Amino acid sequence: MAEPARAPHLGEPLASLSADALAEAVAWHDHAYFVLDAPVIPDQLYDQMVERLRAIAPGHPVLKQVGGGFAGPGAKVEHAEAMLSLGKCYSGDELAAWLRGAYRESGRADDADHIERVTLVATPKVDGLACTIRYDAHGLLVQSATRGDGRRGEDITHNVRRMPSVPGQLAGRVETPDGPRAVPALEVRGEVYLPLSAFEAVADVYANARNLAAGTLKAKEEGGVPAEQLVFFAYDLRTDDEAFAPDTEHERLALLEALGFLPVPADRCRLAEASAVYERWQQARPELDYELDGVVFKLDDLAEQRRLGTTAHHPRYAIAWKFQGDSGTTTLQDIEWSVSRTGTITPVAIVAPVVLSGATVTRATLHNVSRFEELGLHRGDTLALTRRGGVIPHVETNLGGGGAAFAVPETLPGTTLATERRVSERKVAGEVVVTTTLHLRDPDASPVVQRARLVHFADAMEIDGLGAKMVDLLLEHGLVRQPADLYELTPDQLAKLPRVGVVLANKLVAGIRGRSEVPIALFLRALGIDGLGAHAATLLAARFDLDGLLQAELDALTALHSLGDKTARGVLEGLREREEMITALRKHLRIVDAKADGQGEGVDADAPFAGETVCFTGALETLTRRDAQQVVSRLGGRASSSVTKETSLVVVGGDPETDKPSSKLKKARKLREAGEAVTIISEHAFRARAGLDAG
Repeated sequence: MAEPARAPHLGEPLASLSADALAEAVAWHDHAYFVLDAPVIPDQLYDQMVERLRAIAPGHPVLKQVGGGFAGPGAKVEHAEAMLSLGKCYSGDELAAWLRGAYRESGRADDADHIERVTLVATPKVDGLACTIRYDAHGLLVQSATRGDGRRGEDITHNVRRMPSVPGQLAGRVETPDGPRAVPALEVRGEVYLPLSAFEAVADVYANARNLAAGTLKAKEEGGVPAEQLVFFAYDLRTDDEAFAPDTEHERLALLEALGFLPVPADRCRLAEASAVYERWQQARPELDYELDGVVFKLDDLAEQRRLGTTAHHPRYAIAWKFQGDSGTTTLQDIEWSVSRTGTITPVAIVAPVVLSGATVTRATLHNVSRFEELGLHRGDTLALTRRGGVIPHVETNLGGGGAAFAVPETLPGTTLATERRVSERKVAGEVVVTTTLHLRDPDASPVVQRARLVHFADAMEIDGLGAKMVDLLLEHGLVRQPADLYELTPDQLAKLPRVGVVLANKLVAGIRGRSEVPIALFLRALGIDGLGAHAATLLAARFDLDGLLQAELDALTALHSLGDKTARGVLEGLREREEMITALRKHLRIVDAKADGQGEGVDADAPFAGETVCFTGALETLTRRDAQQVVSRLGGRASSSVTKETSLVVVGGDPETDKPSSKLKKARKLREAGEAVTIISEHAFRARAGLDAG
């Protein structure tokens, strides 16, 4: 994927730029986004540039080209019809003004009195890559192309064919509400995105999921991730066969689903209901597995769409109501070097408060030393921040303007503990990625690491009475340094501590010794290795006993379905680092492997729910609760009736957007906010993963 050169006027205040300077910047960023698929600034900052130019020079010729009007090298495929951009609005009043204006511009001003009764279809504005897919009269996929400049795009057929959500062959006939129909030659349009769950594994390497999806689609060989991980949301269908063409937008989406595509989710509403639909999508963002930056509203009636027509830039019958505040700029005040329980040191940007997605942000992770040095940070720099998916603050770009440069510390700030750089290599879809991270040279000497490991161990083992405050007390009096020391404690030692006493001392010792025989999955999770949560621990436990795992090679771990190269490497490295800790614990614990515990027999590591602990909440529409739990068990998982720290997947029945959240869902969200690997999905997504809708 081509990398753009330095952007013009980067970091200069918009108010200080002339019309020509703004036009130069807009043209450059337009080209970077639509032609190179390598945007440098967040969408909202780009929109602010366009609106500023429109305000001071409404007739500037660059405004006629905004949205991909700059053709670039490599554009090969002519689109049968231009793939236009969408107009934008930022409030309910602006949405209403758009609809009235659309009818007025079409020459039917009298219809403006009836717009309150117009049916709209609202769909999420997925932050992906628009593309088109053509099928011939025999239903064969013959060509796919990117949007490009809107008129010409690049051929991406070879990668689109590999995507599971794109049929390679359409059926000859399809069932519709009007009866069976023969499928003619047609073109399907939609958005390709990389699920956030897949992007998470490489988030420290790539800037964002959209760029990575674009690079993968346009790669001639292997892209940033396997094309099989990409998802295609279909939202448009075009054909010259009028008998096959639907009459409404919602019928078109239903037809796409009948053809075997995954249609973009949709709500039908009137103008008076649009704000509530918009709010539901905005609130649902943290639970979605894709990024979206707004909601698209279209007229439902396709005949009305054709009558209203288009401008040279956008359709009059559709508009994107963008989320406000997802992106913004702020000032870098300091860098904090945060130590994890593994001794890994992560740089964190401390910034002047900025409101993003309705929340005040003062901190944003910088991931690792590689990203820190790539940004070239100085005190007082202006940073462009986004909240990915409306949730996680991320530094997109350093716009510059600061003074003294920040450097990677040789000792942990505020201590004498030495740090060290570690350079690692890993393959991501065939590409070697080199990453530099920072670590404590002797993590066991750090009180922060000691405390974090003890608290995590006690928490994972669920030892009654051994919380963070008790751990602090034990460390303060020098009774423990590592988890194995807990098993050496006596009631007499504990009874002498402040605010403990004989009763609590006996209870605490009994609780610790009561955890002397543990399943291997629980033991692995209690070690506190990054990435080794409930899902990975259960997968490993189903394949290895402890000695086998300690002797395993990387290939044996990466062969496990859904574990991933990064997690596998992290597990092996973490086990090596904790060799002394494991040896010390085995003197006190009996580690029970999965087969000896009656688990893991007959479990297929490639099964859809292998290693998952699944909990259902809310009223399921298509299955009884018992049937759903049996599906989980049959497909390699474990069904649970409650949400605990072992829960890895929560399936929500009913309407998660409008229904009052259950206590289980609230607890799952809190666990996720606390850093636990809990995934929340809909009943529809559960059925898809289980293969219940196949065929």
